Amino acid sequence: MYETWEDDLDGIHIVAFAEEADPDGYEFLETLKAVAQDNTENPDLSIIWIDPDDFPLLVPYWEKTFDIDLSAPQIGVVNVTDADSIWMEMDNEEDLPSADELEDWLEDVLEGEINTEDDDDDDDDDDDDDDDDD
Repeated sequence: MYETWEDDLDGIHIVAFAEEADPDGYEFLETLKAVAQDNTENPDLSIIWIDPDDFPLLVPYWEKTFDIDLSAPQIGVVNVTDADSIWMEMDNEEDLPSADELEDWLEDVLEGEINTEDDDDDDDDDDDDDDDDD
């Protein structure tokens, strides 16, 4: 009934949300497919694609849990052990990322330059600064 796989990435997954029927979602998926095909030799690259249209009841949960807006395509890194995540910054008013921008971002993720703890560091620093002032 359920298919499981060995988690070689210590609970870290690259997740892409995009609606295939939406023009922006389709364009994003085509770009993502091109990047994936260009990197088929990389055994560390694994991307989970989720079409929010297929799971309408989960959309509010994902938006709240990951603090993202699924009305536009999103790609991010999710730590499944604590649901912590970090998402590629994409301005809805600008064009979607190019294949080169997406590939650079994915390389940074795979090299550990972008990880789910990045946004936690900022919060910790702010808390430390407040404690020092007392």
